[in-house]
Amino acid sequence: MDKQTVLLSNGTEMAYLERPGSGRRVVLLHGITDNARSYEPLFDRIASDAHIFALDFRGHGQSAKPETLYDTKAYADDVRQFIAEVADAPVLLAGHSLGGVVAIQVAGTAPDLVSQLLLEDPPIYFVNDLNDTYRTLFEGIVVMSQTLQDGNRSREDWFEIMARTPDPYSGKPGIETMGTDRINFRLDSITMMKPKAMQDALAGSLEWDADAALSGIQCPWTVLVGNETLGAVVTAKEADCMEHEHSSSHVIRVNDVGHLIHDQRSDAWLAAINGLIGA
Repeated sequence: MDKQTVLLSNGTEMAYLERPGSGRRVVLLHGITDNARSYEPLFDRIASDAHIFALDFRGHGQSAKPETLYDTKAYADDVRQFIAEVADAPVLLAGHSLGGVVAIQVAGTAPDLVSQLLLEDPPIYFVNDLNDTYRTLFEGIVVMSQTLQDGNRSREDWFEIMARTPDPYSGKPGIETMGTDRINFRLDSITMMKPKAMQDALAGSLEWDADAALSGIQCPWTVLVGNETLGAVVTAKEADCMEHEHSSSHVIRVNDVGHLIHDQRSDAWLAAINGLIGA
């Protein structure tokens, strides 16, 4: 499936995948370092009449890579413009990781554009207090993206490093936890990513008032939460707070996976999104 591009009214050129349909409009937002193709293997398993859009964030995939601040406001502005100008609001907005944070920002600032939210392990509080494991990982990704793009280290070298490096949570080497195809996809995605997007995140560009943002959501929202001992960024305590303090929220716990739910437990993610589409 080829990506399309659109020049938004705010000046951002955004790339996206589209599967047309006569039913619900669904917009999918990926995590940092990722791109729209992370959702492509799931397109045929999402409700057949849904009209699906999967976006490349600015600085990622085939979208524009401006020299600007990569923060939640900039990402959210692009998504608001895309929904209003291309996707035909209101939409079911689903976001993984950074995509979940951006989805909350969009829903809170433009409630007429979003009818439902599906948030996949969103780092709602995590971005304000990045732990050492993820900080080290993100710093390594900056080096990886820079050296892949400037040719100072080969793709083959990075493949071997990713294949043998132990997962910090399971202890298993990357070739076992990700497999060849996923490692290659990650390398493709990181090669296309603008390093500044991750550098800004490490510098605190994604920090925000999480409670105020959650309070601004007017539509129903569902949160898929993984297991923090396997790498999920939403803690059990935070999941309980979201469930009990926000009447419009619904928390689904997926205990046998960490952060990458739609990738590693696609059945759980598909059950959630298809349930919302059919609601």
